[in-house]
Amino acid sequence: MYRGRGDATIPSAIYAGGILLLSWSIVEPVALLLTGSPDVFRHRYLIGYVTIVPACLTLIWGGRWLPRSDIPAKYDATIAMFSVAAGAGFLLFNLFLMLFFPTGSTWIVTNWVRWALSLGLCVGFVIGTLYSRGLSGGIAAERQSLRAEHMRKKRELIHHMNSILRHEVLNSAQVIQGNAESLRQSDDAIDPSDERISRIYRQGTDLTEVTREVRALLNVVEGDRQLQPVNLTETLRDEVERIRLNHPDVDIDLSVPAGIVVEGDDLLGRVFGNLLRNAVEHNAPGSLRIAVEVETVDEAAAVAIRDNGDGIPERCLDTLFDRPQVGTHGLGLHIVRELVNSYSGTVELVDTGTGGTTFEVTVPLARARAAGPAEAKNPVDRAETPEI
Repeated sequence: MYRGRGDATIPSAIYAGGILLLSWSIVEPVALLLTGSPDVFRHRYLIGYVTIVPACLTLIWGGRWLPRSDIPAKYDATIAMFSVAAGAGFLLFNLFLMLFFPTGSTWIVTNWVRWALSLGLCVGFVIGTLYSRGLSGGIAAERQSLRAEHMRKKRELIHHMNSILRHEVLNSAQVIQGNAESLRQSDDAIDPSDERISRIYRQGTDLTEVTREVRALLNVVEGDRQLQPVNLTETLRDEVERIRLNHPDVDIDLSVPAGIVVEGDDLLGRVFGNLLRNAVEHNAPGSLRIAVEVETVDEAAAVAIRDNGDGIPERCLDTLFDRPQVGTHGLGLHIVRELVNSYSGTVELVDTGTGGTTFEVTVPLARARAAGPAEAKNPVDRAETPEI
């Protein structure tokens, strides 16, 4: 495959080097013949000449072939480095040998120098080309493997999204349509406390939540999101406030220092929102207490979410973060794991039992250079240090 136009300086230099060495190899013996020098017929000169010409032709051909090869242009410098290093190294080695094996002829020495330089440059060019081809081929194979893995994940996601659309979304839509039709055909005045209205509201809420989670998961799989500094303190405040508004009977204690900024995006809040909702939905709200604590450890923020519920059944532990089967609304803790992984963080179940459940999410802190944009997005007075 032709690699396209690029900077041809190095291939041109290789080509020119081959031309110069070949020209030197032609002009010198012709001059010696014209002057009647006997050195041109000596076996040392002839043997060197026979091996010099193929080496020069290889360099000339290589200079022409390289721009049209499938080796990326960025490896031209590597090939040139191998060629120059081998040429210089082989020449120095032969100059050292000349000290112990004198020839008594200037032309034999000149031919020896030309032979060492030509052969060294040629061998270096071949080795550099093979090395660069192997390196670029390995990178291409790795990219192909990553591309294939990405396509496999996308196919799995499409299959799962199709299942959600066919079952969960369709079922919710049918419930909403059925109850709305029942209300429309009823001759009685609509009572705000009518159970049908409550069912429509619940199914609509579930449908909205599923749609948001599907969208979030699609964004993660696409992998084109740009991470940016996000104020973790404000994010946790917002998510806790949502739970308090929707579930006023749940006691939530938030303890987080002000001004913690991590690497994330607009989906970061969904991580903690899902964990909080998971605790509320699987425990009795009347006596439920949830504690959210944050500390910074080794350039990362560790968020612990604890509840005093009944714990997670043992049968669910092995598949806790797996993609849920069709039939339950939402993507559960699966979306939490996928999002946290996309932030180069971790999420784990620290403890569960009759005394409650603890999840811990670790997210890398934002780099210092990014502190300005983070503060602009979520203003926090960094002079504040009290816990919330």
